[in-house]
Amino acid sequence: MYQNQNEELYQRYQTQLREAMDADESATAALQRGRAKAAAELYARASALYAAAASTLLDMGEASNAAERGNIEASVERLIETSKELKAYAAQVAQRPEAIGQPSQSAPADGDDSGDARFVPVGAVPQETFDDIAGLAEAKQMVLDEIINPLVYGEFYRRFHIESNGGLLLFGPPGSGKTMMARAIANRANMAFFPVRCSDIVGKYFGEAEKRVRALFAAAREARNAVIFLDEAEALACRRGGNSTVMNRLVPELLSQMDGFERFDGHVIVIFATNRPYDIDPAFLRPGRLPNHCYIPLPDLNVRRAFLARKLEGLPCGEEIDVDALARRTERFSCADLTNLIKRACQRPVNRCIARRESGAESPEEFLRLTDLNAALEALHPSVEPAEIERLEKWMQRIGIPLPQAV
Repeated sequence: MYQNQNEELYQRYQTQLREAMDADESATAALQRGRAKAAAELYARASALYAAAASTLLDMGEASNAAERGNIEASVERLIETSKELKAYAAQVAQRPEAIGQPSQSAPADGDDSGDARFVPVGAVPQETFDDIAGLAEAKQMVLDEIINPLVYGEFYRRFHIESNGGLLLFGPPGSGKTMMARAIANRANMAFFPVRCSDIVGKYFGEAEKRVRALFAAAREARNAVIFLDEAEALACRRGGNSTVMNRLVPELLSQMDGFERFDGHVIVIFATNRPYDIDPAFLRPGRLPNHCYIPLPDLNVRRAFLARKLEGLPCGEEIDVDALARRTERFSCADLTNLIKRACQRPVNRCIARRESGAESPEEFLRLTDLNAALEALHPSVEPAEIERLEKWMQRIGIPLPQAV
């Protein structure tokens, strides 16, 4: 039931977002032709659709883990802000006289790269390292061989005529550590990190999304040593052929920017991250674009044991916690789920301290207890359903990626 509900919400969100983008684009095109009334109606429709998409995202957040909810809430804020801007803009446009055939001056022309189209995320070298990632030895080695070492030890690769092999697709269930891996890659290669989401690219003017993509790649090339990280990649790199004219133009622009980026002396790395690799247009996965595919699975027993030990280290524990037993009880928990588990457990001793302070009683030191962890564990469940893993593994088998060995 949970899986079906989550899938339904995701599909509804994608439909609402694409319809909003189409209405937004059509409104700007109508305004450029002087059709103010039609433009105002379309802007109002786009505003309502962006608000609806934000509402659907909130519903998705209720069924997600704590880490995913943080990302969802940030996207919701941007969607609501866009909705408000378009609603206000629709009211302004509605006051304009019709002037058929007279191009509007309110929106940038299609060839104008001014204004918001210059938007790019600010890049900085992340602090996360491979040592911060528990397990994933095979994934780390693949990343070293295919992505990092050709940059750091380029002279050895050139001697054996090994050229850069393109970008990287990180895929796996939610909360498994894809973003952490991408940030660690940028840290290891000492590269600026340009994180991008769909809501960072979508604009309210005709053609603005394509301009933002061009501006992003231009900024990364100018930085010389940069990682472009496209999170939730299926939202921007989705399969073409649908009714969304925005996506049918944006995907070719993104493909064009990625074509031959391995020729930029290996100083720009493009990394896609997704929970749904089967929704990405296959053109992105060919050699020269994203030929390296790295599966980030749910943590196995050994990884959960190491992850929990690290999370518990330094916490005021009132008794020895059997980390091995706890790890065995958290099968199918993602790293985000495990983080949420420790957070929920720690809230209980904090609440005990607060209750004593507010009652005026003397407040002795409180510690994290096994009963706190047990109570938190009983209240939580894995955020990733088996059906999600099965779909990912079927896709891996279809394109020839070896499945991870069970521990």
